[in-house]
Order: sequence, then C-alpha cells, then structure tokens
Amino acid sequence: MNSKRINGAALEMIMRDVLHGMDGFTNEVCSGSEMGRMEIIAVEEAENSSQEKATVIPFPGATRKS
Repeated sequence: MNSKRINGAALEMIMRDVLHGMDGFTNEVCSGSEMGRMEIIAVEEAENSSQEKATVIPFPGATRKS
C-alpha cells in the first residue's frame, strides 16, 4: 500500500467528503452560539485631537511657470 497513490477523481471525492463533514460539524457546533452577536451600547462622535498636516514635496526636475 506504500507505493499506491490516490489521485484524480478519487482524491477529489475524498476531499469533498472531508470538506462536507467539516462544514456539517461547524454548522452543528455553532448553531446555538452567540459569539458573533454584538450589542451597540452607544454611538458617539470621535475625538479629533490632532490637526491634519501635509508636506508638499516638489517633483524632481519640475519647474512651475505661472
């Protein structure tokens, strides 16, 4: 049995069966769970403690004619 490999359609069927089993297990375990539930307590405006700053760097070799 060491020299035989499972490939092609047989390997695909096995992998699909494994994924189907994992999906079923996950759905069953998580069906009564409230881990994904979140209650919003309040909505507040964010504090803006820093001023927005930007430094303009000229493009090398560019000359501006006005």
